[in-house]
Amino acid sequence: MLRAARPQLWSAQYLLALFGTFSFFACFFYLTTALPSELVGRGASALEIGLVVGGYSLIPIFLRPFVGRWSDGGKRILLMRIGLLTFIGSFALMIFVNDIWVLFALRCVHGLGMGTYPTAAGSFVAEIVPTSRRGEGLGFFGLSTSASQTVFPMLGGLIFAYLGGFDAVLIVAIVTAGASFALTFLKREPRGSGQPPPPLSLRSLIPPPAVFPMFVFLSITLTFSVAAAFLPSLEDADPNRNFGGAEGIGIFFFLFSGLGAMVTRPMAGRISDIVGRVPVIIPGLIATVAGLVTLTQADTTLMLIPAGLLTGVGMGAAHTGLLALAVDRVAPTQRGGATATFQLAWDIGGFVAGPILAIVGQLLSVEMVFWAAAVFSVFALVTLLYGRAMGWTRPHPALAASGA
Repeated sequence: MLRAARPQLWSAQYLLALFGTFSFFACFFYLTTALPSELVGRGASALEIGLVVGGYSLIPIFLRPFVGRWSDGGKRILLMRIGLLTFIGSFALMIFVNDIWVLFALRCVHGLGMGTYPTAAGSFVAEIVPTSRRGEGLGFFGLSTSASQTVFPMLGGLIFAYLGGFDAVLIVAIVTAGASFALTFLKREPRGSGQPPPPLSLRSLIPPPAVFPMFVFLSITLTFSVAAAFLPSLEDADPNRNFGGAEGIGIFFFLFSGLGAMVTRPMAGRISDIVGRVPVIIPGLIATVAGLVTLTQADTTLMLIPAGLLTGVGMGAAHTGLLALAVDRVAPTQRGGATATFQLAWDIGGFVAGPILAIVGQLLSVEMVFWAAAVFSVFALVTLLYGRAMGWTRPHPALAASGA
């Protein structure tokens, strides 16, 4: 018997979405190692570092739900362009800023870009990929982020250390954002489900079925936010730790974290289309806990390699399965809302890892921040298993009826 042909995934529009997202997140990851190192060099406290590094996450918490609704209304490409222009403007102004609190304000403005582009791009991809290959399609979409994570924290650290400092990093980020902006003019707005989004309400802005996957994913975003904000401080707080500064952290942690996620995402997406989302999420959460525990024990650059690989594998598997699960659980007219709700985890994770966990670092120790994030990941794993038993991981009836 001949097998039915699989629906096409690799269209020109899908490839443009991947390349555009890759270049957008490059701008974000350039600053991952450079910004905390710049703040440490300016003598900022742990609380100030946490506020500035996590400052971008405050505005998207309120903005993303509306961006999701506007995406479902056919404004995805316009929103991508707005996000990129906000990036370009905030990066340009940062070049002239010396005051830490003004830098914090610009990081909040930077949050406008983080609240618009990723949400609109995720909605764009969720709309154009075939339903039966959703996990695989979203896995490769996540791979574009992981590829940026693999290269650009390291590159940002190298530019910061050897090619002109923080201003040079910002100039390169502006050029990269401009390239991503140019790609938006080659994209076409997806046709969507053909039905208008539901009336404006809290449930339409934040679809309740997508909240559970978002909450579980919060443990992963917390991990990344903790590493981005506090790894330089972890090295600085203990003379026995030697991570090699910004360039060492970029090369040995974020490079290998990105590699782990790159290897995992496509495979996790394809497997989740066959056996379900939860079986790929569980090992992702376990790997995340193992990576955080390894970080607490790391004292050399070489120990950052297994920590990075474990957190990258955890990110790749959990993000892919949970994003597909969030889209699976909502009606076709709310895919943008599901994407926006799911991505709120990035904003909440950044906000918590910044000012709140910074207080843990000041009262106890920076190392305890990583232990706290590990405990939260264990709690998320237990919550996932409980939610599966309660039926909180079941797909929307329309998807189940389609047989996809």
